[in-house]
Amino acid sequence: MTGTRTSASGSRRRTLKRALLALAALVLLVAGPTLAFLALWSWPLHRLPGVGAGQESQSRTPGMPEADAEQLMTVLRQARADAGVPSLSAAIAHVDGRRWAGASGWAEVERRQPATPASRYRTGSVAKPITAVALVRLAAEGRIDLDAPAARHVAGLPPALAGLSARQLASHTAGIRHYAQTPQWWPGWHEALAMRDCADVAAGLDLFQDDPLQFPAGAGFGYSTFGYTLLSRMMEGAAGRPFPDLLRQEVLDPAGMVSTGVDRDGAMPGRVAFYEGRQGRYTRAHPLDSSCRIAGGGLVSTPTDLARLGATLLGGKLMDEAALRMLWTPQPLADGSPNPQHYALGWRVEDDPRLASGGRPLRVVHHGGSQAGAAAFLLLVPDRGLAVAVMANSGSARGDVETTAFALAKAALTDSGARPGQD
Repeated sequence: MTGTRTSASGSRRRTLKRALLALAALVLLVAGPTLAFLALWSWPLHRLPGVGAGQESQSRTPGMPEADAEQLMTVLRQARADAGVPSLSAAIAHVDGRRWAGASGWAEVERRQPATPASRYRTGSVAKPITAVALVRLAAEGRIDLDAPAARHVAGLPPALAGLSARQLASHTAGIRHYAQTPQWWPGWHEALAMRDCADVAAGLDLFQDDPLQFPAGAGFGYSTFGYTLLSRMMEGAAGRPFPDLLRQEVLDPAGMVSTGVDRDGAMPGRVAFYEGRQGRYTRAHPLDSSCRIAGGGLVSTPTDLARLGATLLGGKLMDEAALRMLWTPQPLADGSPNPQHYALGWRVEDDPRLASGGRPLRVVHHGGSQAGAAAFLLLVPDRGLAVAVMANSGSARGDVETTAFALAKAALTDSGARPGQD
């Protein structure tokens, strides 16, 4: 009897041991690739070299006093030091013609290449307001109806997408999904980290066009980069031109954005290297091919170009007041309620207490973005004729670029060159 009990006990131990080994193998199978991915692309393993005067530069127009430019550079320098990212680059443009641009840090750490105001960064979702400017210009010219169904300009769409309008797509009320919910740290399988190459805008539709809508069109708000892919395909159909050509002819050339273009795999002149990390540590960012989402997050630019776009809009040189109202009016949901992000067509519009006049928040128009190795923020203050753009070559710096943009705006609105009545 004792032998039987001993044998049974030994059998249970062996069964438990096999179960534990199977569990360990399963954990290793799941966690191993994840840990390897994080170690290679996400964990900031390296310490940033120091940043001195040799890694800083700025420029200003003659109309801006030197003391004001130095104040702005001090804000940028401190912001980069506080964030501990490889580099921050920023630009300010007033509608009266005053301009400033500065950069602090490393465009490429390994080669000890400093960032300059001419360094090109990924825009992330700041591509969306650029796309929206092109959309409203087409609408103002009568070449696209914002409320017409997508099927008018794009043949062969699934029924769920065929009835969506450009207004719904541009305001994220169409119901198209965003990136899949796979955790972003999963080993390179997340759609935001995809390396798929799309030869044209139409190829990007394959990523989502057969998926169900998240809610009935117009009934909710759901931020969607893929929605901008369909929007850009509609714009191509309306204009009869490939989207990159349309963007250049409708926005980039008229606004003088000479350093802005479609991001692409491989080397690009002036483009920074991309990293992840903050607080003085970094690692290289995961490679990225954004060719399937140009309109929503596939451009490179400089803060100077982005600020120039803002000042051009504020100065009425790209569209008239009626078109600007179209662009910057937050879109209500189908039941008349406001959308939760005060989202207009490609821009967020709100009264922000971070900038105030006479104790009242100023109205600001803005958009931010982040993706592998990059963060950007574009801020406009219409009542003060001011545009501010900040970009970083770290995907971890989304909050830093926004905070810095507001700090620079506040400094610019209190400088000695401010127009009468400004504060």
